[in-house]
Amino acid sequence: MVKRSYVREIAIVALLSAASTAGRLALAAMPGVQPTTVIVIITTMSLGLKQGIFVVIISTLLSNVYLGHGPWTLFQILAWTVVAVISHFYGRSQFRENLFISSLFAGLTGIIYGMVVSIYGLQFHSNIIAYYLMGLPHDISHAIGNFVIYLVLGGRLHQLLNEFAQKYFCRN
Repeated sequence: MVKRSYVREIAIVALLSAASTAGRLALAAMPGVQPTTVIVIITTMSLGLKQGIFVVIISTLLSNVYLGHGPWTLFQILAWTVVAVISHFYGRSQFRENLFISSLFAGLTGIIYGMVVSIYGLQFHSNIIAYYLMGLPHDISHAIGNFVIYLVLGGRLHQLLNEFAQKYFCRN
């Protein structure tokens, strides 16, 4: 018999993955601007690293069904997993409750995400620095989008997921 908390955990991960996918698809016309990174950050800080990584995998695979799969999908999963791991440690810091600092952190993760995804370019380009610099405008767009999305929605989503975690999982 499945414990009730597991069902709730699966349901919330599915809901967050669906929101991430829907947001990514809805904002696809705006390069770099999508809510996936912010949802991964908040999920990881509120529910845990495992749940954050589940959201990474599900939302990346699902959204890329529409946006296009390729070898880059693995690097996107890797990059968002790096964001989840960094967010896990950031979530233990004293700054996690400060909305502005957390928004800056979300912006920084947009740059980190771009750096990790750029590893994919090593297959085709001998000069990784030049390859990364060509994609820097996209990464800056991602960083600005993350900052704004976290500033607008991050505080409330963080509060909701923390309440959910405390109520159903006895987590802080």
